[in-house]
Amino acid sequence: MYADFWCAMYSRDREKVEYLVDWYFNEEFMMQYNSTVGSWTGFTPAGLVSASMLNEDKHDLLQRRVEKELICVDHVNLIFNITEENMAEPSITLVETSSSSHDIMLVCSAYDFYPKYIRVTWHRNGQEVTSGVTFSEVMTNGDWTYQVHSYLEYTPGRQDRVSCMVEHVSLRKPKIYNWDSSMHQSERSFLIGGASALLLGAVLLFSGLVHYRRKSSDPRFSNAL
Repeated sequence: MYADFWCAMYSRDREKVEYLVDWYFNEEFMMQYNSTVGSWTGFTPAGLVSASMLNEDKHDLLQRRVEKELICVDHVNLIFNITEENMAEPSITLVETSSSSHDIMLVCSAYDFYPKYIRVTWHRNGQEVTSGVTFSEVMTNGDWTYQVHSYLEYTPGRQDRVSCMVEHVSLRKPKIYNWDSSMHQSERSFLIGGASALLLGAVLLFSGLVHYRRKSSDPRFSNAL
């Protein structure tokens, strides 16, 4: 059994420093302490039991809060000085994909960033959105950089203002990328109108061809010619 201790920093704000303790048993990820949650979370049967016991231990939770201050918060500047030369700022894309007849899927992707820890959140009309949000794992690019993808599925409204916000230690301030729902509505209306016009044209053309063939096959029409 062994543990990894992490200081996750998504920005230079000391209040947003996250302290993580990952416990492993026989190379299996057993449980984790997360300072943002303020408790342990188990991921295996044994981890669930151990996490429940530790969450009832007030002395252990106090110890984790002290560790966060001593290991992470008090050394923010030192950690930045060590890692600043190797930091890589994420490049961000925000795209729309189809989901269903009424819903859409937005994908916010961050590429080529370092260090690993990054925070991606969705906002709708100024409020953070958690419903309909899923994430990929933070994946390595095969070098020393990483990528991650966040997905938002929802039913758009004409006046909705939806944005993807990315926080990373390499950024002076969070990056915000906006999606224009009104453009989506107008484009969808244009496509529906265009498709309807094409369908109507095809029906009229087909009707004309059928009428012509009927007239051509009519003996009276042939004799008249």
